[in-house]
Amino acid sequence: MIRSVKVALRACFLVLIRPFSWRIYDCKTGQPLGRALFIPWRGRILIIGSEGNLVPVFLPQPRLTFWKQELGFTTHPAPDFPSVAGEKQEAPRALERGADQKDKVVSP
Repeated sequence: MIRSVKVALRACFLVLIRPFSWRIYDCKTGQPLGRALFIPWRGRILIIGSEGNLVPVFLPQPRLTFWKQELGFTTHPAPDFPSVAGEKQEAPRALERGADQKDKVVSP
């Protein structure tokens, strides 16, 4: 019951802030990432209403200034793990010391 009330209040709040929110574009690809409201608060930037995970990045500048830097947003890259691509990983092989103190490779 409480969860459904929270979801309903969140949806109403997002509808109210939608006209004040800004469009966000990916700084690397230029594709739209959605809309969000940016509020500077105590040295932080609160981002309210974004649909996805945003990764902040500093944009390159023609002139080097440290007091004013432009901030852009992008998304996380897709994982490139071998197990995600459908390939099976080999199990790691352990080293074991024998009685003669030579390294032996042991298969699991």
